[in-house]
Amino acid sequence: MRIHPSRLALLVLLPFTLLGQLNISGEVSPSAMIRISDGSIIDLPFRPFSLSVDYALGDFELKTTTAIETRWKDPEFSSDMIQFREAYLEWYPSFGEVKLGKMIHAWGAADANNPTDNLSPYDYYYMFLTGTDRKIGTLSMSGKAYLGDAQLELIAIPEFESNRFPLNEPDFPINIPIPDGAQYFYPENEFEFGARLRYAMGLGDISASYFKGNDRSFSPAGVEIDLSPTFQGLPPSFMSHLTYRSTDVMGLDAVLFPGDWTLRGEFAYFRTKTPDIDHGMSKFTYDAQYLQSVLQVEYSFANSVQLMGQFISNKYIDTESEFVKDNNFLALENMLQNTSDPSLDPLRTMLSSFTIPEFSAGMGTPFAMIADKVVMLSSMATILDNDLEIRGMLMVNLDETGYMLNAGGEYTIKEGLSFDATLGYFIGGDEDGNRFKELEDFSNVTLTMKYSF
Repeated sequence: MRIHPSRLALLVLLPFTLLGQLNISGEVSPSAMIRISDGSIIDLPFRPFSLSVDYALGDFELKTTTAIETRWKDPEFSSDMIQFREAYLEWYPSFGEVKLGKMIHAWGAADANNPTDNLSPYDYYYMFLTGTDRKIGTLSMSGKAYLGDAQLELIAIPEFESNRFPLNEPDFPINIPIPDGAQYFYPENEFEFGARLRYAMGLGDISASYFKGNDRSFSPAGVEIDLSPTFQGLPPSFMSHLTYRSTDVMGLDAVLFPGDWTLRGEFAYFRTKTPDIDHGMSKFTYDAQYLQSVLQVEYSFANSVQLMGQFISNKYIDTESEFVKDNNFLALENMLQNTSDPSLDPLRTMLSSFTIPEFSAGMGTPFAMIADKVVMLSSMATILDNDLEIRGMLMVNLDETGYMLNAGGEYTIKEGLSFDATLGYFIGGDEDGNRFKELEDFSNVTLTMKYSF
């Protein structure tokens, strides 16, 4: 008698299912972002479905998280919709725990904005979410050892993974300029590692961390000039190159619980340098140091009301940069200096104004992308027998005119089923390059129906 392969697999797995414990949970959460200015749907990816399957057997546990990503407008039904966000094996030996596989790492003590949390790259499509929802899992290995009141964590990442940026997305609020046809130089040494020592005290805990890796965001590497078209009377061609700098991060974070107060602090020192690139081009090199910090204060009232204030800072300490011109660039400059042909004036103007781009951080909290100093004030309360959660948040840019208001509520219709409505509103100033001004048209109302099982 011939047995169907699916039935054979079931027969093989059945004994393991009986011996261990299988847990299945998930969420169905279709949502829509509606632009306030004209009532249109903001057409960006979202995850309407996620599924977690965990299987535990003895000291081992297999954990997986899978999500479906799609859009409202012109969705493409293909295998690319399926995101295997995490899939790893966890072992619980007597000294701690060991993990191996694709996973999302989370470091730091502050809520949502963590300058020390740089192991897993960010998905900027979801930059206004919190927690692991806005991060990308990577192949890695981690181990924790519990040493009395201390905890030592080591993490190794063999393959480099960059942030996911929305490129050529008309509905995304922040434009990320990338020259047409730009080429990337990926890190030659992809191996990254981190270590974190955490110590529990009576009032809370304190941690020190170190991470050696590569920037999650790209930076300019140089420009390549092809002079061959000039022999045919045509202008030379230019090609921009991008790379990922090598960066060391030293971090310190702490959380304290004095009474009804919660105090959190997080500090990260970054040292970043452009790698040596063996390629014929005019090169941009950066050697920089910068600091990012978050200070957070929370207070919980007896009636389930919580207040929180957060100060986020991004400060450049030393940003040395150099533009090293190659022979082609120098030859083109020399040619333009030795001719007065007016038809070459546009090229002459472009070359004379050619400078190295301004330095920008390639790691750290995502909000450093839109402001260097911000204050966030937020509150949360639950009413109606905890069936309705109301929340509000105000972000203020301290460097230039910029405000973000976030207000919303989630109502539990019945166990496992809830409805969430959130308003996100942005106000920016008229300063050149004001990020909050770019965000104004992104002001929206997000509606989500959520079913958890």
